[in-house]
Amino acid sequence: MKWWTVLAGVFALTSSVNAAGIDGAYDRVSLINVRTGEFPEAANRVGLLIFGQGHYAMLTMNPDRRVLSRDAAKSLPAAEKISYLEEWLDINAHSGRYEIDGDTLRWYREFSEDPREVGSTTSLQWRTDGDLLILSFTLGNGDRYDWTWRRRSAAEATADDDSK
Repeated sequence: MKWWTVLAGVFALTSSVNAAGIDGAYDRVSLINVRTGEFPEAANRVGLLIFGQGHYAMLTMNPDRRVLSRDAAKSLPAAEKISYLEEWLDINAHSGRYEIDGDTLRWYREFSEDPREVGSTTSLQWRTDGDLLILSFTLGNGDRYDWTWRRRSAAEATADDDSK
């Protein structure tokens, strides 16, 4: 294979990703089961999704998890310790490469909170509506979900940096 063939392929991939205009940072808005109209997660669940240079990182969590020192957590009775750890494990987090092909977004999970997902690929449909990014996926039972994210403005990103 000639070097320019490889370079052309890299350029085509990079161009399609950048042309999509998806790069940026997004805050989680909602996750809805389109068939039932139900929201399967806590109303106050938060998340951050970042796309850049062909890679992504995503995390959602419940912000009201209890905070205990390591010593306090270690000294909890067994049942309470399990409950505490379940609160902390109620996260969704993964990152890796991504590609866009038309209205399909593919996540190649290189890291995940769930070790069974490492090395897996997820295909989602995506679209934008103003500053909203809507990711749609269907589960094995046929239920379709719309996962909505709001693009952070440059001012919001600067404000977040200044608050630290």
